[in-house]
Amino acid sequence: MKDGWKHLYGVIGASENLNFGPIKVGNQDNEVYSVTYKELSAIFSNTSFTDYKTMTKDVVIRYLLDHQKVVESMMNSHSIIPFKFGSLAHSEKDVERILTQGYTLFKPLLPWVRERVEFELVASWDREKVFKALYEEESEIRSLQKNIGTKSEEDALLEKIKLGKLVQQYLIKRKVLFKDKILSQLKGCTESQCDHDVMDDLMILNMGFLLRREMESEFDQKVQYLDQTFLGEVCLKLVGPLPLYSFQCIEIEWVEAKEIREALALLGLKEQVSLADIRNAYYQKAHSLHPDKTGEPLNSVSEFEKLAEAYKFFRKYYNQHRSFPREDRILLMEVRTNGSNYCRKEDEEGGGKSYRHGR
Repeated sequence: MKDGWKHLYGVIGASENLNFGPIKVGNQDNEVYSVTYKELSAIFSNTSFTDYKTMTKDVVIRYLLDHQKVVESMMNSHSIIPFKFGSLAHSEKDVERILTQGYTLFKPLLPWVRERVEFELVASWDREKVFKALYEEESEIRSLQKNIGTKSEEDALLEKIKLGKLVQQYLIKRKVLFKDKILSQLKGCTESQCDHDVMDDLMILNMGFLLRREMESEFDQKVQYLDQTFLGEVCLKLVGPLPLYSFQCIEIEWVEAKEIREALALLGLKEQVSLADIRNAYYQKAHSLHPDKTGEPLNSVSEFEKLAEAYKFFRKYYNQHRSFPREDRILLMEVRTNGSNYCRKEDEEGGGKSYRHGR
């Protein structure tokens, strides 16, 4: 296995190093390996340093799909806690460090993950049918449409603008109504849900749903029932089961010790501090630097903003490392949890399918 940067996919329960063979990542086939610490293994492949922030959106999406392909292939044989897309380690030794430092996070989480899956549901209007429904159901839209038909193109311009805004308002109201119907129907068989960005005005929802594996069949049946209920006005796309991308995702950040020292200096603190010291120092300085007192405009380069960023950064560091760093590079790591109605109980028991519903 060659030295160099490692692209991280996820953590699984395995007590021996594994080679998963070549899997296409980016523009080439890469060997996918694992590094083991006790009964945990981190999955990775060799890569060159990649700054996704400098890439165009379509290129990033291709890399993201390759990343998900590897994670989801692991799911066929192992429960996996995925890394956030774009997570890198400098070397195999750093991958081992992630496992060692994160062991107490990952080990109790894997049995919980084993019992759960994520499904992603996208609901979108059928353009022709939703506009027809609005015209038939909303008298205000009908009246304005008929009025436009009696005027010249020049005279009707302002009326058309008004109609467009009116349609937008009714679409928003209709979207809330239909989203509530969908969530109400699915609520009984899911543990949590997480909103994703909607792509356009015709998309009602784009969400991830967390559910126990034994609820998969019931969840799918309820989606099919919704499809039949909407009579083709709404197109539903359901993808899953998936790893818990939206609900349990490992985020890592490599920082330099000098960044910790700079944050301490901004807060006016010394190396040995408590959480109360950090909080008090921030509030005292924030009070004196707040734009309401200084009269300076609030912007990203103001002293107040710099202080707030230093406080947020050092709190994140302190929550994981209670002492001042004795090494040059520090690993900050957390398992991000998203979703509403999200809960996790430690004592709880514990090749994706793709469906296209709609007409």
